Amino acid sequence: MRFEQVEGKRAVLEALRGRRSVSELLVAEGLKGGVVLEEILAMAKKKKVPVTFLPRREMDRLAQSENHQGVIIRVEPYRYAGIKQVLRELEEKEDPLVVLLDGVTDPRNLGSIARTCEAVGVDALLLPRSRAAPVTPVVFHASSGAVENICVATVPNLVSVMRELKKLGIWVVGADAAAEKSCFDSDLTGPLALVMGSEGEGLHRLVRDTCDLLVRVPMLGKVSSLNVSVAAAVILYEALRQRKRL
Repeated sequence: MRFEQVEGKRAVLEALRGRRSVSELLVAEGLKGGVVLEEILAMAKKKKVPVTFLPRREMDRLAQSENHQGVIIRVEPYRYAGIKQVLRELEEKEDPLVVLLDGVTDPRNLGSIARTCEAVGVDALLLPRSRAAPVTPVVFHASSGAVENICVATVPNLVSVMRELKKLGIWVVGADAAAEKSCFDSDLTGPLALVMGSEGEGLHRLVRDTCDLLVRVPMLGKVSSLNVSVAAAVILYEALRQRKRL
């Protein structure tokens, strides 16, 4: 089986808590303890994961990032959910909340968005299979392991899935800097799917045309737009506020 590396204490802990198979845990010799490290070692023991202590120099050599924090775990590749199962589960929810990403290729942006999705209770995060960042160790680290706790599915055609969501009675809202309505002046309650585009191109034309509503995040300064992960967080927390979950 092929394995990939997850690095950093918090990300490693979430990987251990997840469903993926783990081949081994690497820990730097002399690494100072702490609550998170203690949890990591306890979870590894519980799951019977082999633990190897290595010199710091060797850990630095094996690490794929500069922020491994002395802890590396090797796990099987990320498990995506099946879109058919996702749609069935959404149909059973009273007020589902879904996020779709159109052309978001930066893994750090994907990780940050996934982290926000997990924080606000998003039911599913849907990604195109092409022209989009997949869930990689970089994404896992940027999300602080949040991708392990949310439903992520890849889809061959974003527009087709948007139409399927509409059939389920889900209101599809796209984020567009040129939209007439602000997200704060729009109804984001009820079954909702939020579509975020890339920073460079925004939403593709067919995706934009398929949306039921376009909203923007108000910009009062000189910059024309926010980072896509920041914009997604603003809109999702406004939706959360309107749903009276805060």
